[in-house]
Amino acid sequence: MFTLHAFHPTRGHWNETDLATIPGLLAEPDVTIWLDLQDPTDEEARVLSEVFHFHPLAIEDMLHDYGHPKLDVYDDYVFLIVHGIDFHSLDLIDNFVVNTLELDIFAGPRYVVTHHAENTLRSVSELHRDVCDPCHRPWISVRVLHRLLDRLVDNYLPVMDKIGARLDALEDLIIHRPEPEHLELVLDAKKVINRLRRITGHQRLILESLARGHIDLIPRDSIAFFRDIYDHFVRVADISEANREGVQAAVEAYLSVSANKTNEIMKVLTQISTVMLPLTFIAGIYGMNFDIMPELKWSFGYPFALGLMAITAAGLIFWFRRRHWL
Repeated sequence: MFTLHAFHPTRGHWNETDLATIPGLLAEPDVTIWLDLQDPTDEEARVLSEVFHFHPLAIEDMLHDYGHPKLDVYDDYVFLIVHGIDFHSLDLIDNFVVNTLELDIFAGPRYVVTHHAENTLRSVSELHRDVCDPCHRPWISVRVLHRLLDRLVDNYLPVMDKIGARLDALEDLIIHRPEPEHLELVLDAKKVINRLRRITGHQRLILESLARGHIDLIPRDSIAFFRDIYDHFVRVADISEANREGVQAAVEAYLSVSANKTNEIMKVLTQISTVMLPLTFIAGIYGMNFDIMPELKWSFGYPFALGLMAITAAGLIFWFRRRHWL
């Protein structure tokens, strides 16, 4: 499946439905195109090598899930792999699921070619609507690239804030009610946050290269726009680092609360054992089978033994309270 947008300074925007029109569009000096490939067929994918003549290794990375962001600079185009939030599978309530989708971008002087999986990225869908708005000024390839990355980065921020809020709620829940299922949620969150941290770390370097003017494709008067994207993503990376510290704090809180709970249980059991020990000693003495024992023939022997046990237990409990052990 594909969507082909064409832009001209005077004719405006229109859509093409045939990939065979691409060579003619590229031959027109004032036309810019955006080809968006969504799980392309083999026939649709052939346009990458036969029409655009992209490097075969870059095409291979584009058509297969590469796994992490990257930036390759070629003679007359750049190839980027970036990741955006998958809002279709996002779940921070019942489970802790935050997935990312890979967006592959070829950007040249008068074209942008994007590729993504069937599950459409929100940033791509929003840009499809934007380019059809006649109120927007003429689109050039650098502007399409900027708007794609800008939308993608902006969609990170609310999700990262929600992750932080969810971690705070989990930490409060752990402190008041430490249950094994809460620890399982926290450990799931730890895996998600560590993966996001790795992705945002790589992606930050890519956006920094675009923002520092290291790419000839980006004119100097457009660098400020990419610097703005980079500044926003620095905040995303900072929040990701804060979330990593937050999830570690939640794990430590669970371990601390569990250890305190275990200590309280051991304290109670120890106190019970300490109280029962002298009572067992007394019962052991009067349970010995000797013929000559002073209290065996005494009519008050049994109540005396029970009273001695009660006084001993009460004395120990009173002593524990004086020592603030109870």
